[in-house]
Amino acid sequence: MPREAVEAAKVVILDGLAVTLAGSRETAAQIVADYAREMGGNPVCSAIGHGFKTSPPMAAFVNGVACHVLDYEVMWHPATHATSPTLPGILALAESRKATGREIVAALVTGFEVQGRIRVASANMGLGGFHPPGLVGVMGSAAAGSVMLGLDTQQTRMALGLPHQEPGRCRPNTGTMTKSTHCGNAGRMGLEAALLAQKGFTANANVIEHENGYAAVLFGDEFDLDAVTRDFGHPYRLVDPGVAIKKHPSQYGTHRGIDAALDMQDRFGVDTNRISSVRIETPVMRYVGRPFPETGLDGKFSFQYTVAAALLDRRVGIETFTDEAVNRPEVLELLGKISVDMRPEIPANFEDMWVAVRVETSDGQTFVSRCDRPRGIWGNPLTRDERLAKVRSCASRLLSGAATERYIDIVEDLENPDSDTVQELVGILGSGPSR
Repeated sequence: MPREAVEAAKVVILDGLAVTLAGSRETAAQIVADYAREMGGNPVCSAIGHGFKTSPPMAAFVNGVACHVLDYEVMWHPATHATSPTLPGILALAESRKATGREIVAALVTGFEVQGRIRVASANMGLGGFHPPGLVGVMGSAAAGSVMLGLDTQQTRMALGLPHQEPGRCRPNTGTMTKSTHCGNAGRMGLEAALLAQKGFTANANVIEHENGYAAVLFGDEFDLDAVTRDFGHPYRLVDPGVAIKKHPSQYGTHRGIDAALDMQDRFGVDTNRISSVRIETPVMRYVGRPFPETGLDGKFSFQYTVAAALLDRRVGIETFTDEAVNRPEVLELLGKISVDMRPEIPANFEDMWVAVRVETSDGQTFVSRCDRPRGIWGNPLTRDERLAKVRSCASRLLSGAATERYIDIVEDLENPDSDTVQELVGILGSGPSR
């Protein structure tokens, strides 16, 4: 495994576990954890942040929901959320089978590569309203599970042939609790496929390329099948182009608007009481144009709300996206002054898009700020200190300072720890609140 891939994997794992810890406190994650506890199951895998154990597939589901519910995990190009469908299943198998850190890293890199390759193969086509993790996350989870279980080539083909029966989650559920289950279910189904394949369960070994198979049915004729395997791992897509570490817990398209608004406040200190109008120029992203979001989850997918919050609060964090925060009187007043101009000439992808914010005030002043590439995006990475600030902030919702630092130390050296150290890590994560 190339050193660059190992280092990139550790960054993703550290970030992914942090947002899972923070996400475990959210209502959606609590509901799913309560459901898992009531359903029972072989208690061998930790439900992160909840202090109980369940079966590997159910742990992948519970922790996958927690990892995704804040919309704070890493983003990729072409767009998908690759952490929440893969890392929870890997962690479940690491705990139940006493794996080493090196095995965790190898599985994560492989699971990411499979998802990234499928997204590259489907980059030049629409997804028909599907949410990408529901389509590709399940395959990444199956691939990662196959690595963790040490499946041979034929067993791995069976594992990849099983979960395609159920993928696909619809985008209209963005802004609701259901969106996080797209990733949790992808992780659960992929892990179940690998476990069944290990026991000899069969599927069509050629299901990806079959004329009525995964690629043809879910993506259509424009799917570039050769891109899935061409130069696989040379380089790994986790390295090139790399991932975007999110600075804000919201849909990634909103980050440019947030950063533009924060930059405006840093440079000009606009008095929000004097704002008469705000115009946001964006690409055509209809599902992120939500003039008056009603819930915190809905607000994560609103150009309007995220810019309003950035202007009013001069920061955007987890607390920005509560139901109470979205419905503050000052927020509602400012939302009424905001318009969004979705322009077709602006590229509607996370690599090339830009967002501009124009504010006019009652005393005749005009302020403009534009963001082309937010900090943290591939090619413009956060520093280690910036990344760790996010990790510590997320972990503080659940862990003590000492527990957080130990978790950081273990993950930053993850290619070396033996199975006992991995078990220590899982114990820290799964023990429940320690603050």
